[in-house]
Amino acid sequence: MLWSGKNLIERGKYYEAQTQFRELEKDPLTPSKILPDLYASMADLQIKTGKNDQAIESLKNAIATSKSKKKKARYYYIIGQLYQKQNRYVNSNEYFAKCYKIKSSYDMTFHAKLNTFLNDAKAGENTASVKSGLLKLIKDSKNADYAGEIYFTLAQLALQENQHIEAEQYLNQSLLSANVSTGQKADSYLMLATLYFDKQNYLKAKYYYDSTLLNLAKADPRRPELSATSANLSEIAANLEVINLQDSLIRVSSLSVKDKRALALKIKSEQKNKSIEPTTNALRALQMNRGEFNLNESLSNEIEKQKQLTSNFFAYDERLKNRGRSEFKDLWGNRVLEDNWRREDKNSFTFEEIATKTNEENKDSLEADLAAILRGIPSNDSELEAAHKKIQDAMFNLGVLYREKINNYLKSKNTFENLISQYPGTMRKPDALYYLYLNCLDLNDMGCTNSYADKIKYEFPDSRYGKYLTDPDNAKKEFIKKDDVATGYQAAYDLYSKSKYDEAFNLLQVTKTKIINQHTLSPKIALLSAFCVGNTQGKEVYINALRDVVANYPSTTEETKAKEILRFIKGDKDAFLEVSSTDLEKTQFKLEDDKLHYVVVLLFQPEDKLMDKIKISIADYNIKYHKPENLKMSVVDLDIENNLPLIHIKKFENKEMAMKYYRGVERKPKEFCGVFENYEMYVINQSNYREVLKLKSFKEYSSYFKANYLNTEIK
Repeated sequence: MLWSGKNLIERGKYYEAQTQFRELEKDPLTPSKILPDLYASMADLQIKTGKNDQAIESLKNAIATSKSKKKKARYYYIIGQLYQKQNRYVNSNEYFAKCYKIKSSYDMTFHAKLNTFLNDAKAGENTASVKSGLLKLIKDSKNADYAGEIYFTLAQLALQENQHIEAEQYLNQSLLSANVSTGQKADSYLMLATLYFDKQNYLKAKYYYDSTLLNLAKADPRRPELSATSANLSEIAANLEVINLQDSLIRVSSLSVKDKRALALKIKSEQKNKSIEPTTNALRALQMNRGEFNLNESLSNEIEKQKQLTSNFFAYDERLKNRGRSEFKDLWGNRVLEDNWRREDKNSFTFEEIATKTNEENKDSLEADLAAILRGIPSNDSELEAAHKKIQDAMFNLGVLYREKINNYLKSKNTFENLISQYPGTMRKPDALYYLYLNCLDLNDMGCTNSYADKIKYEFPDSRYGKYLTDPDNAKKEFIKKDDVATGYQAAYDLYSKSKYDEAFNLLQVTKTKIINQHTLSPKIALLSAFCVGNTQGKEVYINALRDVVANYPSTTEETKAKEILRFIKGDKDAFLEVSSTDLEKTQFKLEDDKLHYVVVLLFQPEDKLMDKIKISIADYNIKYHKPENLKMSVVDLDIENNLPLIHIKKFENKEMAMKYYRGVERKPKEFCGVFENYEMYVINQSNYREVLKLKSFKEYSSYFKANYLNTEIK
């Protein structure tokens, strides 16, 4: 039974494991020799379900019943960790001290001492003395393999003292330490990402989040949230890179011909001295951190991109050319470039002619290389105007993204102010001013709010924003007559239909600024925006945008469509299948409003380890909101092959009672099943439930349910 329970935990079946362990604990015939292992397994289960207080008690029971010093040391250490999570540092140190007193292994003793130092600092001890103790640990040769962890702890202490530069230095030392584990790398990269995110340096933060995900274990519970953050920053980083590059090109365009040539020669020299290999996000971030990301790098990176796009010819690969040159020199020595170079008697050219020809060819080659380097730099007014237009668009997009993706209203405000300051004649000025007005409202700065309201009314009195701020009632009437939101949405949809995804997305962001309070097209705008980023930003960003539609627009056709797409992405090939009225008439479904009903939750391909979390979440919801009804829950495998389990909640006296439950869940979906989003819920009577089990599908019943349950008013 004990090992069966452990097996259930590993498979994610926490509910069944908990039941099994309780039976084993209560059984008076359970042998005392397995009690330590039982209590440890119970603690493992409780930690995985977030019940840390219960886990501490179970581990104390494991210690009390165990005779193994090695196991006791391990349990002391885990209790120390759990107290540390709860910020109970005195209790934590007590158990870490018990751990290293046993001295079961050097590894555990070292980590117990390391955590004690960290607790002392967090509890308010003298940071200087704690830091001194940690630096002594680094000097000890026995701790060479732990240097990465020690530097990471020093970084934590530096952050506690708000010494951000010192913390960054320690984190970089941690990453460069010998034998540092991938898990430790992930923690160090994440701390750097958080540091730069908090400093609002979103370009560097993006690179560090990417590096974190590269080193993070696939099963790490932080992965979904970090993936979403990285996806949100992708658009921000892309626009920042546009601004950096175009600004660099514009600055170079203002240089004299002589200075441009000197810069091109410098870039050519740098390219010659380094192998041309793709720079990883992690290395790129470290380069930026050391101040190596500059104008030359921006231009040389752009040049390499252009080369790779224009040709796959071997001679553009510097590594191959250098290797060939070296091999030729080893075999033939230094040879002058000439015809018939292997012949002893060469009468075709004099040495002077050969030297002249060689110099001319080298000169031509150099001029061609310099021209290639300077090719992307604006050379006339129209190209300069195009570069400035790219910067304006990117700045406007950034202002919108800061506001909508990461809720940074101050950063959004500063970006729009910079846009208007640098480009006072920008076509986006009315929209930018209105965004500034909204940001000031969200920042509770009424002086700023009134100032931008006055600017809009003075500079753009006939705009939709000016009319709204001057006379909101009349503006609303005009919006009814001529709905600019609908016009903007239709124009964006037309652009999307022509595969102009970036233009469509930008127009949708502008259209959203025209929405006062809420609009019937808001769900459609959100879904079309998701389609746009799905075509330009990749799968992760697309999934994140679809989830936003599901979360923000419940009970809409757009929510249904977003759910269908999410299911399809996860492998449900029948996600978009529609049932015709003719097919529906062939089914045996019948209305029995006054008979017993069930609520069933159809889960689409959940992982095994999530099943018990889902059941526990629903059970907690039922206890919180429906305790007097004494609802029962069971799991049925509707379709094992396609991984479609069904959670069956019973019983409800009639259709009306079941629909009240259904409507309640619609209002509180995160409380009902916050751990899993890819599900559908139905109300169904007994006879129809049996019919669904025969069909092994809800495709037919879904249409029946919409027609006979959702389209009728239940009071």
